[in-house]
Amino acid sequence: MEKKHVIKAKVWRWPGDGGGHFVTLDKKLFSIIREKYGKGMIKIRATLCDTSWDTSLFPHMQSGSYLLCINKKVRKSEGIYEGDEINISFRIL
Repeated sequence: MEKKHVIKAKVWRWPGDGGGHFVTLDKKLFSIIREKYGKGMIKIRATLCDTSWDTSLFPHMQSGSYLLCINKKVRKSEGIYEGDEINISFRIL
């Protein structure tokens, strides 16, 4: 079974109409994951508080890391807003 990764990160909103909410992984974790799994999107199972969902880590050139999207349903059920600092865990599928 893949190792569980736990990160603490600030939720930010993608600019523009309908912008999603994301957290950015730190660059050290990005390097570890990219070395093991290669380029492109990485499928994961994320857990935030009491909610788990399948999603992907998206490579983001500007930050030099991966982005993890916190979808609207998860944000609503857990009361998460832009600017919140959260602890989120994930396993690579």
